[in-house]
Amino acid sequence: AMTESDNKESVGTLYAITMDVNDLETCARFWSRVLGAGILYQNDKYLRLGQKGERPTLLLQKVPEPHEVKNRVHIDLDVPDLDAAVSRVQEFGGNKLRELNEYGIKWAVMARAPYGALSILCLFSSFTTSF
Repeated sequence: AMTESDNKESVGTLYAITMDVNDLETCARFWSRVLGAGILYQNDKYLRLGQKGERPTLLLQKVPEPHEVKNRVHIDLDVPDLDAAVSRVQEFGGNKLRELNEYGIKWAVMARAPYGALSILCLFSSFTTSF
């Protein structure tokens, strides 16, 4: 079993979460609105969203191949009002897949897929456990 003492030295610092997408502009518009983040860098293949000087950032990478299998990464946001957050994400084009209440946490699983990759966003209503 892993213990806290196993994590004394890091290999590095978390810099970015990278997401493969087919449409940089549409994806950037959605995630910049959800995260309230600006564009820090952009070229024809990459677009970085975040706040200047803060890490991690969200790096969107344009890829030619379509999304075909389940994502292994999703983004979790702690929100003060779950219903209000779900409504806002829906305004930006997100879809609520399901709502759960487990381990003392109420959450909604949201998806956004029109640009060729399923992006999963989990909205949590304030953590009440050490999960």
